[in-house]
Amino acid sequence: MNQDELVEIAIEVDGEAAEAVVELFNRCNGGDWVEDSAAGEASGGGAVLESTGYDDLGNPLAGEYRMVVKTYLKPGPRGRRIQRKIEEGLWHLRLLYPMPEPVARIVKEEDWAHAWKRHYKPMRIGRRVLLTPAWEKPEPLPDDLVVRLEPGMAFGTGLHPTTRLCVAALEEWIQPGDSFLDVGTGSGVLAIVAAKLGARPVWATDIDPLAIRAASENALRNGIALAPEILHIQQGSIPAGQPGRFQVVAANILAEVLVGLFDGTYDTVSLAEPLAPGGRLILSGILEEKSEIVLSAAARYGLKEVERTQEADWVALVVRRENAE
Repeated sequence: MNQDELVEIAIEVDGEAAEAVVELFNRCNGGDWVEDSAAGEASGGGAVLESTGYDDLGNPLAGEYRMVVKTYLKPGPRGRRIQRKIEEGLWHLRLLYPMPEPVARIVKEEDWAHAWKRHYKPMRIGRRVLLTPAWEKPEPLPDDLVVRLEPGMAFGTGLHPTTRLCVAALEEWIQPGDSFLDVGTGSGVLAIVAAKLGARPVWATDIDPLAIRAASENALRNGIALAPEILHIQQGSIPAGQPGRFQVVAANILAEVLVGLFDGTYDTVSLAEPLAPGGRLILSGILEEKSEIVLSAAARYGLKEVERTQEADWVALVVRRENAE
């Protein structure tokens, strides 16, 4: 295999199984790629013919809701070891969830970086936000907030329901001048939307250096200055030394990870700490059946549910301190 080639491992699953597969891929390989998909058909070689699951206006297509979870491996002995670990892990998961065999194929690195573009079209979310690929030229309405993205290897194109739910929640809860923190920013989409809604300052964090690069480039692409008083992007998770600073905090991560972020499993700082008194914490990446474990974790820090929205199997929760006026 050439050094400019990668091994793509892809598997099409439903919402509950997708969460388990994402966790497996993250554990084995430290990264994954999730695409929404309508129930596809298998073609030669077991490859899956994918669609985004949404039309050009952002409406779900008819049919069973599915997702394709992918991960990419570099060639060499380490890549082969990771692939064996993934295959073993998927074998165990198939004892719990119905899922097909994974599909492995060789792709060019540049093809991987651009493969998702064939499905990525302008998408309207909420009342005013128009998410669009950087290479498209949409025709926005006069009041639209146009957000141009080229996510590359980072999560957050708007195709996934959790991103869409979070964007709609930001439109509902952000007021001009609110300080905002996005934990696990990915492509930077939520931070950029918050900045366009008038939040100042906006902070965005991610443990993945590729996400930091993508978010920074997307911010500049949208005319948002990388300055402490406007948008500050840093590698890491929950920023230390910022207790009660942010009126709105968002974290679009898996349910079990959110619980760990509340309880200090990954950081010395709890996810509740940066939230200002009376502030709102937007939580997503949560399957409906996992919502109670997240709410229980939030309740341990005096946070109570004030809003819940849902798309397919995924929910977004907005919580607020119970004792806040």
